[in-house]
Amino acid sequence: MSVRRLRVGVVGAGNIASIAQLPSLVARDDVELAALVTRREDPEPLMRRWGFHRAYGTVEDMLGSEQLDAIFILTPRSEHVHAARSALEAGVDVFCEKPLATRLDDAEMLERLATENGRVLMVGFNRRFAPVYESGRAAFSAAGATFCVAQKNRAGSEYRATFENAIHMIDLIRWYCGGEPVEVTARAAGGDQWQEDGVAALVHFDNGHTGVLMAARNAGNWGEKLDAYGDAVSAEILAPDSVRITRDGATAIREMTPEAYGWATATHTLGFAGAVDHFLERVRDRGEPLTSGREAVKTQALLEWILSAAGLPTEEQVGREWSSHAKK
Repeated sequence: MSVRRLRVGVVGAGNIASIAQLPSLVARDDVELAALVTRREDPEPLMRRWGFHRAYGTVEDMLGSEQLDAIFILTPRSEHVHAARSALEAGVDVFCEKPLATRLDDAEMLERLATENGRVLMVGFNRRFAPVYESGRAAFSAAGATFCVAQKNRAGSEYRATFENAIHMIDLIRWYCGGEPVEVTARAAGGDQWQEDGVAALVHFDNGHTGVLMAARNAGNWGEKLDAYGDAVSAEILAPDSVRITRDGATAIREMTPEAYGWATATHTLGFAGAVDHFLERVRDRGEPLTSGREAVKTQALLEWILSAAGLPTEEQVGREWSSHAKK
């Protein structure tokens, strides 16, 4: 029996979208890329490359002209709220790149709107779908790991570096530790609060578990890793390449080498493809996504707690836009 193709709209087709979500969407036989919202004066090259049927200049134009099952919002974060709200109010399921919003109250509003309208809302915390992180989390019970140390370090900072990049590791700490945060201490480095040299944080959860965040922006190179311990189990992850699980004195190693993982790209090893597939499955079965709007709100609330504890701002700098993802 054939499966009805999902009509999907995409808002923004810049660098990250071209590397991460769009390749996963075009690889699926059950998806029709119905429409694209782009600011390019000539959208034809993008339409030909990805197979979009039509292009629009605004989200409102697309939603008013198309019958869509879902949209993917892949724009800079300052534009997430407007696009997500418009889609949810129009009765369309939403996949939104992280973070859901630049302010916690806006994220909460979108989560409420999705619930009230019975829509699927998922946020692109792709690390939860990366094979190495999935394997590490599966080594522990539903209660989670007693201790989790998550690091995302790199050379060179950027505007609101902790908000933009360390949020992935904060989400992983929540996922691995379980429970709700009850105490946070944090310290920031550097003299520029808008472009800091990094943040370290200690998070205590109501189930007795503890998470440690290290997000250095003055490191020698890029590196991402996570160690978790509990119930006589150790999980050591070097992302996106390997995971070591030790229990009962025996260690199992899984490596995501090109030979072992079918010459996979970062689209697969970092979980972008898994996140896309998970969202589309939830669109069909109406289940709650692993990284739902509700989960995204909790992660953003913990992020803001860490920022406040470190003496960093929790809102955008007036007159300054974040522009890592090219606006396309």
